[in-house]
Amino acid sequence: TQSRSSAASDVYKRQSQDVAQASIDAVATACKLSRGHFIRAFRDTTGMTPYQWVLSQRIERAQTLLLTSRLSLAEVADACGFADQSHLSRVFSQLKGLPPGAWLRGQSQG
Repeated sequence: TQSRSSAASDVYKRQSQDVAQASIDAVATACKLSRGHFIRAFRDTTGMTPYQWVLSQRIERAQTLLLTSRLSLAEVADACGFADQSHLSRVFSQLKGLPPGAWLRGQSQG
């Protein structure tokens, strides 16, 4: 069975994706493009989908907070729009190749 926190995290992710969908639709409309055309044009221009770009911006913000604040990982996750610390760690590891704590330790050694 799925734990309550896992179920809540799944709901949060779906809602976040729904918000991202609505935002993409709004930007596409403002650009007078269809949603699909906007996503293709965005990907052709940036090399990533709008959602991937948003995640990369969140991770950049997380890196800044990790380096410049005394916030816990859970607080950084919350400040950057992640569902929880686990979600931040998973995305951070996917994009940077290391979990946040290991990355931060590497920054202080280098």
